Amino acid sequence: MCGRGTEVSEELRKRRVDVCCLQEVRWRGQGARLVGAKGRRYKLWWSGNEKGVGGVGVLVKEELLEKVVEVQRRCDRVMSIVLALEREVVRVICGYGPQTGRSREEQDGFYDDMASEWDLGRRSELVLGLGDFNGHVGKWMDGFDGVHGGYGFRERNVEGRMLLEFRDGKDLCVANTWFKEKRKVTFSAGGTSQKLTLC
Repeated sequence: MCGRGTEVSEELRKRRVDVCCLQEVRWRGQGARLVGAKGRRYKLWWSGNEKGVGGVGVLVKEELLEKVVEVQRRCDRVMSIVLALEREVVRVICGYGPQTGRSREEQDGFYDDMASEWDLGRRSELVLGLGDFNGHVGKWMDGFDGVHGGYGFRERNVEGRMLLEFRDGKDLCVANTWFKEKRKVTFSAGGTSQKLTLC
């Protein structure tokens, strides 16, 4: 995100995005600032670490700033904001799961933080979990009926199974596995392809 605030905010405006979760913001500590050109700005709340690597952030369109009533920064991998809209209170949880191959302890810690943040939501709130969970949920349901819709991509990995278990425990689903799509690949670089998971 460093030095790219105007570019990101313009792209979000073009796509009519009101709230956006970011991963790899690469800013130290925690804070908030406006990014973008005057009259077309977004406010970025971020939660980073001492090294200035990784980190998460949430961007909210300038016109909605007065609707933000709460910001929770749990760690450099999990944070949330709460917006009080006209007819709905929305809690947006931003997560950035440890990459494949990281320790089980780090993976479990991430999902513990996500669960703790999720449990803060009230029954009257719409809770959305967004981000990069760094897991592949695979092509098939395989015991996750109601969570996985049967239209995934490739093979499931350990991190994907952890994501499905978390979603199952919270009565959630992985949204984009419920829709049959002609184009399965949403990201391709360096000879690898993957389908981004919408939760």
